[in-house]
Amino acid sequence: MKKAIINADDFGLCPSVNEGIILAHRQGILTSATLMANTSGFEQAVAMARENPALGVGVHLNIVRGRPLSPPESIPTLVGPDGRFPAEAGRIIRRVTTGRIKPAEIERELRAQVEKVLAAGLPPTHFDSEKHLHALPPIFKVALKLGAEYGIRKIRFIREYSLSRRISRSAKAAFLSLCCRSMKRRVRTAGFVITDAFYGICNSGRMNAAVLRRLVRRLGEGTTEIMVHPGFRPADPAAVEAEVGRYYINDFRELELQALLDPGLPAIARACEVEWIGFNGI
Repeated sequence: MKKAIINADDFGLCPSVNEGIILAHRQGILTSATLMANTSGFEQAVAMARENPALGVGVHLNIVRGRPLSPPESIPTLVGPDGRFPAEAGRIIRRVTTGRIKPAEIERELRAQVEKVLAAGLPPTHFDSEKHLHALPPIFKVALKLGAEYGIRKIRFIREYSLSRRISRSAKAAFLSLCCRSMKRRVRTAGFVITDAFYGICNSGRMNAAVLRRLVRRLGEGTTEIMVHPGFRPADPAAVEAEVGRYYINDFRELELQALLDPGLPAIARACEVEWIGFNGI
């Protein structure tokens, strides 16, 4: 049987994103979402998740955007002088790979985020991360440690090698896929469960109905995660970005939301023998 997890990143970012995710779940094909613990829409997202227990909710580990849950002085290599995360994934990647961000500080902050989700009464289904930074081996090791400790043994595993209209996205997907590949033995040894395939980076922000239909038709045997970013455009995008930094995907969230509501997708899935599941189904 072919199985597909349709996962929305950024649950908890802000009310307009939360509302889009819940609509995509209730009226569309969305089966899963990952929750940001340090953003302004967290409490609303938790309440919505409780009202929609069929929606699987994981943790969207975040050292990119907003303010940390840890005291800034306890994680000085992770934050800037303003006490915020830098909102620049490239800068973080360079600092992690050159050892200028301390793994102990990463662990401290990510632990705080996981514990906040657990304290809210939501048993996380899995881990992924903002800008996929958990794929970097130093951060991946921290995520595996926390997952084993808290009994969260499913994690996004990127293996996406395809051409995009933007070569930079293809390069990003290939780089992250190679990072994950280097961790595969450790993931298996630690007893984690991963999907057989992943799509979403090369079409990030462009996951329209035509793309989703094409993906569903070509899914192979096993389980595939398809990453999406549904939502409504905020009434005041500048206010959201003042909190979390520039977010190009905001311009395309409604496009992806409409794709998830495409009334033709369930019939295509049935014809292709694809079952919609959450991470609890693998």
